[in-house]
Amino acid sequence: MEMKIEELKKELLELREELVKMEYRLRKLEIGISRYSVDEIKNELKKEYPNIKFDDDLIELVGTLPYFPAEKDKEVIRESVERLIK
Repeated sequence: MEMKIEELKKELLELREELVKMEYRLRKLEIGISRYSVDEIKNELKKEYPNIKFDDDLIELVGTLPYFPAEKDKEVIRESVERLIK
């Protein structure tokens, strides 16, 4: 049985919505992993420099977040905005 164009469009829309949700979940997991990395780094630094307080934002800034190539900046920003809107 052939699917009508409207049914195909509806299925495509549903699949795109699922994909956005999965990509959001993936980003969330990547950030969770990076958060774990920040904690590991802080623990190592505290052992070596016990009298210094380290800022989480500074540690994230120096490279513990997932890598996104510069050519994907627009895509990453677009996805972030889409998540905020939904």
